Amino acid sequence: MSSIRDIFTLQPVRIDWRGHALDLRRPSALDIIEALEVSKTQPDRLYAWFAFRHIEEAGKPVFSSLDDALAADGLAIMELGREVERLYGEGRD
Repeated sequence: MSSIRDIFTLQPVRIDWRGHALDLRRPSALDIIEALEVSKTQPDRLYAWFAFRHIEEAGKPVFSSLDDALAADGLAIMELGREVERLYGEGRD
């Protein structure tokens, strides 16, 4: 269970994904607004956008652009996108 303090202060969530330690950056209010826009205008790119916007390794973004995320392995983007998507609903339970 996440602490409310971690959610509000946007502390990253560390996950082990296929043997790699990745940090998922929690969404800010601006991220939520932009995610809503992407889901409305380009829903087929939402998981790639999540990956581009929220996934870091060793303190650096994994993807330098949305195009880089779109060019990556599709199944990996789906898996990681689902992990990030969970953060958008965090704290509602």
